[in-house]
Amino acid sequence: MRPIQTIILLSTIGCNSGFNDASTEPSTTAATEDTVSLTPCNATATTIAPASDGQTNFFYRDDIVFTVTDGAFDAQVELTLDDGSPVEGTTWIDDQVEDGAPHRVVFTPDTSLLPSTDYSAKLVYCGGTPSVTFQTSALGNQIEDPEALLGWTYIMDLSAAKIVRPGSTAQAMLTLLDNDLALKINGVAGDTLDITVAAVDATTSEQDTCVPSLELGTSGNFAEAPTFEVGPVDVPFTLAGYTVMLYDSTASATFAANGSYFAGGRLAGSMDARDIVAALEGRDVLPAETPEALCDILANVKLPCDTCRDGQPFCLNLEAAGISGEARAESVEHIEASNCHEDCVTSCENEACDQADEFEVCEA
Repeated sequence: MRPIQTIILLSTIGCNSGFNDASTEPSTTAATEDTVSLTPCNATATTIAPASDGQTNFFYRDDIVFTVTDGAFDAQVELTLDDGSPVEGTTWIDDQVEDGAPHRVVFTPDTSLLPSTDYSAKLVYCGGTPSVTFQTSALGNQIEDPEALLGWTYIMDLSAAKIVRPGSTAQAMLTLLDNDLALKINGVAGDTLDITVAAVDATTSEQDTCVPSLELGTSGNFAEAPTFEVGPVDVPFTLAGYTVMLYDSTASATFAANGSYFAGGRLAGSMDARDIVAALEGRDVLPAETPEALCDILANVKLPCDTCRDGQPFCLNLEAAGISGEARAESVEHIEASNCHEDCVTSCENEACDQADEFEVCEA
């Protein structure tokens, strides 16, 4: 199973137009048997992924993305290897954009691209046939020794990620996260990774003992090694001191061949707009001060809120890309419950934590 679909991939990254064929001459080239001819138009196109012509670190599991000002629904993307061999895949249209904004023409390969390999992508649309060349990064090469991952902890700096859905509306939230995430490898057995995911302080990278950790060892989560996939699972975060939950979250990332880091990470799930508004009240971060108004704004850009578990229509889908983690020797422990640990100060005020009276931190 491919990772989170890149309907939203790099939508917040700068749009660099680096086409080999900058001509705007109309084209009637047939992209597929179903597209016999295209009526010439005065449209323009931009490459989004790859970010520019000649990019040398394209992630091997990403989609190819162009934006066009007109003619998207008749457009096709043709992807070939350096030797001209075609790469099979599907062209589809991402029209979840603001009214008047360019649509995205997306090409999803049937299988992951090859690492460290040259490719050429051509857009065939009514405005011409611009193309872009790129090379995939080394990510995707098999891990030299999977057992070498055992015991390492990978710290993910979430503030460096890109919110790609719902875009800039939510990007500012990352700067207010009190915690990053740590991923510890407890075991490697065939196609399965046994891992602990824990919250760590965004400043010190020390484990936040007030936030419960997650034990994830779903069978087959490493079936597409060196890429791992986890979820769906509910992940707790602290946002500006307020606990929020990323519901039904899924995540994926790819380890480097030597295991020293992973990159290409994506995280997706849903958050309750009521929690977000409560956490960020008075901080001038959000464009709205009520969950209803926030969902209305998102609906205007074709990203409506969905129904939450309690039946209320306030849950918005969030997706982040560009997540990476560096291997460190530090370890994290499994924590069962929120605000109930011997090192967690807020345990002292937690009536549900029966052990709090025994914690030294609560004796002061």
